[in-house]
Amino acid sequence: MLTKCKVFIALTSRYSSSNMKKANGWVITRRAQEALGLDRSTLFKYRDDGTLKLGPHYAAFPETRSRNSFRWNINKIRKHLQEQGISVAASA
Repeated sequence: MLTKCKVFIALTSRYSSSNMKKANGWVITRRAQEALGLDRSTLFKYRDDGTLKLGPHYAAFPETRSRNSFRWNINKIRKHLQEQGISVAASA
């Protein structure tokens, strides 16, 4: 059985900082808020209640020291929230 720690380690290696910089759509919390038209508390509510999933929607890395340094995949989040019937800002 995979624990959250094992999943985090697996995702950390998959979504390394260098890979993330190359990946389209991964941004810091402030940029995710702006791009999606969500406030910080709503973005983290979706993370905490399981609406957004670790890996496809957000990721933390060894250098992550706070919630503000998570990285968010705005393209996948926008698509997922729209599929759930949740209104978000249109992509620019």
